[in-house]
Amino acid sequence: MTEADILQDIVKIYRRIENQNKQTNALYESIKSDKIPHFLESVFARIPHNRESLLACLDRVVALQEAPLMNVLQSLEMDEEQVISLRMQLLKIARDFHMEKHKALIMFISKEQLLSPFLRALIQAVHQIGLCFNDFFMAWQKDLILGINRELNQTYNKDLQKILEVLKPSLEVSSFQAYSLTNILTNETLKDLPKHQQEEELTQEGEIADRSYSVPVLKDSIYQAVAYAEFFKEEFAALKNALDLGIESLTKTPEVLPKMEQKNAYLKYFKALRSALMQTDTHRLLDSWRLVDKAWMEISTPLQIGHPLEYYEDHFRKAVAPEWDLRIARIYEGVDLLNPEESQEGKISKESMLKFYQYCCSKTPNTKYKDEISACVEQSLLKTQSYGGLPALFYGAELNGLFSAQVVPNDEKVSKKYGKKIFYFPDRVRELALAKPFMLLTSKTFPKKFLDFNRELLFFRKEEWYKVYEISTIGHEFGHILWVSSDSELQMNLSGQFKNIEEFKATMGGLTYYFLSANQPLLQELICNTIARAVGLIAYMKEDEVLPYYCESLIHLEVLFSAGILRYKGNFDTEALEVKINEETMQTLKKQYLNVYRQLVMTYLEKQDAKIFLDSYTMKDLEGNYKPKNEEVRAFVEDYYLQYQKIGQVTDTLTSQQWQEDYKKQHNLN
Repeated sequence: MTEADILQDIVKIYRRIENQNKQTNALYESIKSDKIPHFLESVFARIPHNRESLLACLDRVVALQEAPLMNVLQSLEMDEEQVISLRMQLLKIARDFHMEKHKALIMFISKEQLLSPFLRALIQAVHQIGLCFNDFFMAWQKDLILGINRELNQTYNKDLQKILEVLKPSLEVSSFQAYSLTNILTNETLKDLPKHQQEEELTQEGEIADRSYSVPVLKDSIYQAVAYAEFFKEEFAALKNALDLGIESLTKTPEVLPKMEQKNAYLKYFKALRSALMQTDTHRLLDSWRLVDKAWMEISTPLQIGHPLEYYEDHFRKAVAPEWDLRIARIYEGVDLLNPEESQEGKISKESMLKFYQYCCSKTPNTKYKDEISACVEQSLLKTQSYGGLPALFYGAELNGLFSAQVVPNDEKVSKKYGKKIFYFPDRVRELALAKPFMLLTSKTFPKKFLDFNRELLFFRKEEWYKVYEISTIGHEFGHILWVSSDSELQMNLSGQFKNIEEFKATMGGLTYYFLSANQPLLQELICNTIARAVGLIAYMKEDEVLPYYCESLIHLEVLFSAGILRYKGNFDTEALEVKINEETMQTLKKQYLNVYRQLVMTYLEKQDAKIFLDSYTMKDLEGNYKPKNEEVRAFVEDYYLQYQKIGQVTDTLTSQQWQEDYKKQHNLN
């Protein structure tokens, strides 16, 4: 077996997943017939059956999006316990549905004898461990997110500052009992390491983690951290067994192609992962997981595992979610495996993003932290790896939503030395967009000309759609890397608002990169994409898990309105927004965005509390929800959200198929 054979098999598997996804997305067709798929029958024994509730349930299972379901359940005026019960029921349905798809894919790989024996063993190990992560996530969601955190919100009336103060004793603080990657596995202590290695590899004594791998438990009237392994004992016993069996299987299976299999790196990673997951000493959790991230960064094959990395769900202690998945790359080492002849020249890369960052740096004044931040950013960028592809297998927290793209690890101390990995999944994003029905709220919000322009890009200008995705989404992930050092999040999160400006900062990285580029042939397309996304994100107003994206939308809307691109007509009787896009307004918008980005960059270079920047654009209403400060923008956001609550799941009378047929006739494409 050669490297070419492995890559050819990667293509076969990729095509199989694409077909699987198209079959799954085709379930949206049941909206037309209003027929309930068999796996949703138990849900509709508990809630009324109509087109809106059916679409919300399909979104939950097919697209793994929970917000539409929550909107429907709230409109039914159910009590909180009933809502939680139905959420858990739909989570289990989504889990079972996708596990069947995963089993079918694994059987296909096994039957066709694709890849090498080692890589097949790796896929099997990932699946078995993933099934345990499903159980871990169910318990984590129930006990922490919907249990402890819900009680804290009720007790302190959603007062974030009070909750953070109460939880201070439960923050994970490192003691000077850390281990290097080699020694953590052989149980030798830090004093045996050379001093330079201690400084490079390990957490400093007394370092407070900017995330947690534990649960806050009330003991003697004080919240204390209890490690996941200690709190979720039953789930972790099964998880340890699956990890042990996986490591044993991978150890026994011979390696055929070291470059494509990287057996030693994978074994090193799995052993570090087992050690971190089973760690019960909260003082050593941060170190243990840093070692996982370091080992993981050494793996550079087309099959990439995703482990617990993100912490959007928990706004209090940034508890890292039980994620687990396997990603398959079609863009590998700068080559599109599906179209090897296609040039990658001119696309966003770490080199072009570094040049952009250095240019921006040269235009900013010196601050106390500028040199330290620049050193961290430049090291991270230079070592960044990129993988464009599809999620192949996914479990745990990812049953509550898959990424359109991601840059990880979040630990800047690790990234400064080992870099980051950027993952992006444009094929999945586009296929879902093509499959979803047109929505009534969209046609009541935007002018027909605006909708036609965006739909033309999606349905008939595929290559340009991918280019806009690259700027807005891959650019967003590179944007996360910029302007931060190892302790930026910790210092800027004093009021718990770091994530609520970080998503805007990331998107602005991609937009500013394009605004400063020599050629901008897709400027109008990019602006239209930004408008549609910013408006759509208003739906997340009361969704804690995705609150950072809602906050991002409020800042975008402020800029879009002030630049004269958008104007609210005052109601949703016809088209709520006037969209004015011409050369003059686009140039005004660019200028305003660049000014906002400069202000934001200075916030990061001075490591200010993120709340200061957020407060320039937002305020909290009496219910504790963020709202725009600008009156016109606030009126639009509030009215849009009311419309979303009323008709957010109502499909348009104009179907996707009808629109495409009309477009083809108008442009003589038949």
